[in-house]
Amino acid sequence: MAHINKILMLALCLVHSGQLMAQKQAQGSQDSIVKNLKVSAFPVAFYTPETAFGFGGIGIANFWLKGEQRETRPSSVQLGLSYTTKSQLLLYMPFEFYKKNERWRLLGELGFYKYFYNFYGVGIDSREEDEETYEVTFPRARLALMRDVWPNFYVGIGYEFDSFSSLKIEEGGILEASDVPGKRDGTLSNIGIRVFYDTRDNVFFPTEGVYIQGNLFTSSKILGASFKYSKFELDSRYYQKVGKKQVIAANLFLGGSSKNTPFYDLFYLGSKRTRGINNRRFQDTSELSMVLEYRFPIAGRFGGAVFGSSGTVTPTLNEAFSSAYKNAGGVGIRYIINKRDGVRIRADYGMSGEGGNFYFTIKEAF
Repeated sequence: MAHINKILMLALCLVHSGQLMAQKQAQGSQDSIVKNLKVSAFPVAFYTPETAFGFGGIGIANFWLKGEQRETRPSSVQLGLSYTTKSQLLLYMPFEFYKKNERWRLLGELGFYKYFYNFYGVGIDSREEDEETYEVTFPRARLALMRDVWPNFYVGIGYEFDSFSSLKIEEGGILEASDVPGKRDGTLSNIGIRVFYDTRDNVFFPTEGVYIQGNLFTSSKILGASFKYSKFELDSRYYQKVGKKQVIAANLFLGGSSKNTPFYDLFYLGSKRTRGINNRRFQDTSELSMVLEYRFPIAGRFGGAVFGSSGTVTPTLNEAFSSAYKNAGGVGIRYIINKRDGVRIRADYGMSGEGGNFYFTIKEAF
């Protein structure tokens, strides 16, 4: 569930540029747990094909833990609540804590969702006319404790938890008739290793550098997992400034999992990497996808983007190099809502051979 399994993705749907903020700053004493606390509150509005229109609110707290220098990255906690016109409920709390001059990082997210997903079957040859949706309710937890071992290189342990209940599928549909694991509820409880290398000059709008993240997870019956499977992911991103303010950004993703992967944790096309393809339009146990994007200023706080992608899903990773690929592309408009951090509202229109999709959210796709 690489697209929705990030609660932060919903936090990225923050789009109010009027800055309806309630800010609070406190200069911490030596006995304070945190210092330089800054709290902001925003309304939320967003649109994606899988949610339609959504609205709500989010609060963001930025601070430094006791003993940390202002030159280091601040810790943060976000709390958001959103509701969509498809009667979806989204409660999410992503967090990042940094200690010992960023040598230690505790990253994660907690949340609760009532959500709808698309299902077209499994494989790159699934048919568009077989589209159906299923509803599921689940709490979510993501945790990662990371430590740097070389400059810009971090290693740590990670944990994933989703407990799916009240799964509602269409009677007589292809999901009910299929033999995919997980169609009668279940719990994901995966533990594993995470590594990443990061030389980006900015987290929200990189103009130079690379970001490479690798994950290797396995399910754990001891921790309550309903399924026995393993998976790995390799997410690599490259950014290069061209001219004074233009940026070329590239993202290559490779992932694979074992045969017993529950269908809601399959790899899929239709993510932020493959905008223009319907969400989960093609899904299977392996994915190879790539996207190239050109980002440029227009005037003032406005900018633009042109992007193109290609990807496939297959039963095994070896087949990904000889499979049929699905292509997509599109254009977008950006508006800077936070000059200090470079945070942008993003409005994209992507097209594939089956039509187009509109996306209105916050922060760059990658």
